[in-house]
Amino acid sequence: MTDVLHPPADKGAGVALVDGNAAVRHARQLMLRSEQYDVKSYATCAALLADPDSRNYACIILDVEMEGIDGLDLLTRMRASGWHGRAILLDGLAPESAVTREVLQNGDRIEERSIGDSSLLSAVAATFRDTTPNITGNSTYI
Repeated sequence: MTDVLHPPADKGAGVALVDGNAAVRHARQLMLRSEQYDVKSYATCAALLADPDSRNYACIILDVEMEGIDGLDLLTRMRASGWHGRAILLDGLAPESAVTREVLQNGDRIEERSIGDSSLLSAVAATFRDTTPNITGNSTYI
């Protein structure tokens, strides 16, 4: 699956994947692992928030519309807990909405929920190009 558009990540590059659809979540997890990403998946935003290790992932891929805690609320809570990574939000948000502007100001990305594998891999690779590990292992913006 590796090609010029999205070279494999450094071994162990961490990605958290949140999707309520088990089939989609599993397929994306396998695809990301095939590209050497260290992936942990969660069925809900609450599950990710409950996992203290989730703060160690530099990238979170999540569906904006989730039951209970939605994707935007998750990002707010993650940042409040000290997470400094980047997110790829999967939704169909209007390009000029206030929510979209807020997300983009934080360096996150918004993609269509139906994004293909190649485009998703390119988006993930871009999040790692836009972050760099600091001494404690968390990600900070360049």
